[in-house]
Order: sequence, then structure tokens, then C-alpha cells
Amino acid sequence: MLAFLTQFAKAPKANIVFLYHDSSVQPAPAQYTDPLELLGDIRMLHLTQEQKDELRAKLRSDLATSDEREIWRHRALRKNLIHSLGQIV
Repeated sequence: MLAFLTQFAKAPKANIVFLYHDSSVQPAPAQYTDPLELLGDIRMLHLTQEQKDELRAKLRSDLATSDEREIWRHRALRKNLIHSLGQIV
């Protein structure tokens, strides 16, 4: 599983709401300028600019240890965790 899941080893128990679902029809971006593009549509998260910057930093860190395809494949899980836990992962 992705490295970001290790952040929850000490997290309190929470209910995960699955609002986001991956679409195998939607292709991963061939090129991107902003790492947030690897998550697809994030409008429902209503992130502040500071939260977007924090998420970009985490995505860049993930890109150092994995590749774009892995982030794209797990984008719905990450968005569901952010939405449900109220913290950037």
C-alpha cells in the first residue's frame, strides 16, 4: 500500500466515507505541471490554499518513492481519507 497510509499508525479511529470512486475509463494525465493533477477532481474537498500547498508537498514526497501511476491508481482512497479525517494525507 502507499507510504501515506503509515501516517495513520497513531491516528484516532474514524469512519471513512467513500464519496470518491476511481474510474478506470478516465486516463491518467500523460503530462502534468501541478502534482494535484494526479488526484483528478478535488473540488469537493474545499481545500484552502495552505492545504493545497501541503498536499502538493506530500505528493512530491510520494513521487520520490513511487511513480505517477501509483498515485493516480490510489487517488480516490487518498481523497476519501482527506475528506473523512479532515487532514491532508
